[in-house]
Amino acid sequence: MKNVKLLLMSLMCVAGMLSGFPGFAAELSPSFPVKALRSPAAAVTPSFQPMTSAAKASPPAEASSSRKNTEEGNTATAKESAADADGLSAIEKSVIAKAGAEDNTRPQPYEVQGLRQFGYNFFRPSAAGFAPLADIPVGPDYVIGPGDRIILNIWGSAEGTHELEVNRSGEVVLPRVGSVKVWGITFERLPEVLKTHLSKIYKNFDLNVTMGKLRVIKVYVVGEVKMPGDYNLSPLSTLINALAASGGPLKTGTLRNIKIKRGGKIVETVDLYDFFLKGDKGKDIRLQPGDTIFVPVIGRVAGIAGNVKRPAIYELKDEKNLGDLVDLAEGFLPTGYLQRVQITRVDAHDKRMVADFNIDPKGAGKSLDQIVQGITIQDMDIVKIFPINATLRDHVRLDGYVLRPGIYALQPHMRLSQLLSQDNLLTEYYKDAAEITRLYPPDSHPEKIFVNVAKALAGDPEHDLELKEFDEVRIFSRWEMEEMPKVRVNGEVQRPGEYRLFANMTVRDLLMEAGNLKTSAYLKNAEINRISKTGESVSSFPIVINLDQALKGDPKDNLVLAPFDEVTIRKIPNWAEEKERYVTLRGEFRFPGVYPIHKGEKLSTLIERAGGFTDKAYLRAAKYTREPLRELQQKRMDEMVAASEQEILRKQAELATTASSKEEVEATKAALESLQRSVALLKTAKAEGRLVIRLEQPDTFKGTASDVELMGGDTLEVPQQPHAVSVLGQVYNPTSFIPENNEDVAFYLEKAGGPTRNAEKCDIYIVRADGTVLSRQQSSFGINWSDSQRRWTFGGFMSTSLEPGDTVIVPQRFERIAWMREIKDMAVTLGNLALAAGVIVAAGL
Repeated sequence: MKNVKLLLMSLMCVAGMLSGFPGFAAELSPSFPVKALRSPAAAVTPSFQPMTSAAKASPPAEASSSRKNTEEGNTATAKESAADADGLSAIEKSVIAKAGAEDNTRPQPYEVQGLRQFGYNFFRPSAAGFAPLADIPVGPDYVIGPGDRIILNIWGSAEGTHELEVNRSGEVVLPRVGSVKVWGITFERLPEVLKTHLSKIYKNFDLNVTMGKLRVIKVYVVGEVKMPGDYNLSPLSTLINALAASGGPLKTGTLRNIKIKRGGKIVETVDLYDFFLKGDKGKDIRLQPGDTIFVPVIGRVAGIAGNVKRPAIYELKDEKNLGDLVDLAEGFLPTGYLQRVQITRVDAHDKRMVADFNIDPKGAGKSLDQIVQGITIQDMDIVKIFPINATLRDHVRLDGYVLRPGIYALQPHMRLSQLLSQDNLLTEYYKDAAEITRLYPPDSHPEKIFVNVAKALAGDPEHDLELKEFDEVRIFSRWEMEEMPKVRVNGEVQRPGEYRLFANMTVRDLLMEAGNLKTSAYLKNAEINRISKTGESVSSFPIVINLDQALKGDPKDNLVLAPFDEVTIRKIPNWAEEKERYVTLRGEFRFPGVYPIHKGEKLSTLIERAGGFTDKAYLRAAKYTREPLRELQQKRMDEMVAASEQEILRKQAELATTASSKEEVEATKAALESLQRSVALLKTAKAEGRLVIRLEQPDTFKGTASDVELMGGDTLEVPQQPHAVSVLGQVYNPTSFIPENNEDVAFYLEKAGGPTRNAEKCDIYIVRADGTVLSRQQSSFGINWSDSQRRWTFGGFMSTSLEPGDTVIVPQRFERIAWMREIKDMAVTLGNLALAAGVIVAAGL
């Protein structure tokens, strides 16, 4: 057991070293000197240098995780290493590896990841191919035994099909014949034996014998396997089938010295490497009942990593030198660096050592086989085959504005013009300069050389330089090195904007590039703004052309453009855009819709074109909106809402110092919260842009003050009579009522329960259906102007008659102290803003 534990610890150490080469390299290289044996004579004389105590003191971090992967019971389905995850073999990586001159300017670290013990993944759970096949014909050498079933077909003088089972005595019972002993007879001899016994009873017959269900044999699998125990297997099973049934050998178990015991004697010793490496199953014998398969502890091991065809950790049997280990790995890759092969060796119970060997046969006077056979391999050795220098030699690189960039072979005395063949240069390449990056001795530092491409192609030796190894030639686009000349077209074209100026491009060419003129373009003249650069000053001047003649190609007006010219196409005077030429009529018109207008047209004319109003039209509630007015109102609303919001925040901050009692604090807080809700509502509201007009029937409306001149985008909406008068604010039942003829404010307030205690009765106001407002302050002397009756009325504000669509607003009363009056002022401001937005908002609502 002591030896087994030592072996397990050694395997863990190996796995730790090789689980990730960056950590492995960090452990080896800086911590101890490496004696590199470069000469051929020294290649066969290993010289190991012990590792320093610093290296022994702290094993690499990868060792702890790798140790888990080597524990007993771990399967080969453990997480693959990063190197294997990409699915590329060492050969594939060598073939597709990028290489160039830049590889010679930086370190080329050698990485080894995930080096594994060879052969154990053959028995992974997904490898079902090793399971015994029970549905194949038995061979002629199959030995009959108890439990086998034999199917006997007879025809001729006697006919029948009989299924015969071999009993524990090894006999079968034949019809009319009796018991016949078949135990130990091969399947090849079975028909002859049966026919001999049947011939004693029957004459002139034939028979056919096949095997039915085969018996089950019990074998034992013990030793270093994942699931040791007894197994019931098919009699066709072999050693490999039994090992697969047990999960395969552990990584602490041998693959090269597996023993089959029968009757207390070893009948065969199997080396699975013969099967894994050569496909030789000569010793994979068929098992017999009671056989025992014993898997001893693994023997000597050595690993080989890097540039070999099959890197792995191999178990050693008769292999004693490096050549034998390389043969197990199927040889070196051409990318292997033979001038330095490194072996890491474990000096048992003491230290780890490392040595470098030069096995390059060039100049050694020996073949490679002779050299590697002279290097002894010991238990736990790790051999690393480093890669050759990845730098690609004898090449130049062509980059930039070319058709086929990349690496080109450097020919003897090759010049730049040979590399820059005309079919490789893209259109509009920069002729005046190309960049060559060249490495100069002794330290291969880069320097840049600029040459003229046009002169190089013409054969000028000053520019058509002879190329050197690792030269990098870069060709530029013309527009990388020059500012692309552009011109701009604005105004009445389909696609105004900036365009590239081509050689001999004219005004008409630019207009075609921009999608041609719009219908609204003014053809009598257009303007070209041109830049004049003289010495150190720049100025611009206009050029006026006849656009109609320019489109016809007249060279007098169809001028050739200069860089940075800006062409402006004007619009026909008085041309109205689509949004400026239409007015929308909605609601109770005979023919509502969208109408085009002409400049100076009045509203009365448009109403006549729409057929006038329907019988249901309620002219008092007509709403006329205008887009420029809406934009102005929205701007003012946004400014005042922002100011009110800041004022509310300021009042909230002053609340604690201004109020004199808890009741005042609560009252002020409630008022400010109400104002905040109003501000939040106004933030989402949009100004209507309403213009208050007094609409009448067409025969009397024409020529009145409300018969305004139309503008594009105007909207007139005439609703039906709303049949409601609303009372809102500080009343006991804010709601709407059916209008009654000639009833006044007092009547509707009484129906709403009258003002509450918190109502500000002096500030009650009416919002008329046409958008006008009448407040109680305007009726302080008891005299009012009635729009509907067109006369002065008497009786005060409460006697004002209300019409359908009117709304009575009863605002909230605030305390008569200075700071509460300021809150009231803000409430009034918000109420005015709300009217502009068409939203009923007031303090306390």
